[in-house]
Amino acid sequence: MALELEIVSPDRIVLSKPVEMVVLPGAEGELGVLVDHAPMVVMLQPGTIRVTEDGKVTDEIAVDGGFAEITGARVTVLVSGAPAA
Repeated sequence: MALELEIVSPDRIVLSKPVEMVVLPGAEGELGVLVDHAPMVVMLQPGTIRVTEDGKVTDEIAVDGGFAEITGARVTVLVSGAPAA
């Protein structure tokens, strides 16, 4: 079972796909999220979101900060800015 990840900036969808794990630059430190994670909303600081698929980091996305909503099956990240892929 995969974790659905969606990273959205004001002008576009930065990334939307199923992933194994995502590591977020939380305001209190890095936060790793897997399927069945406890639901929460976290504030993000400027940093890098790392996406893991099949045991390997497949994407690294720099963000200016924002918020992430985490449920057991989905992570939705709202960022103020992210560079074009």
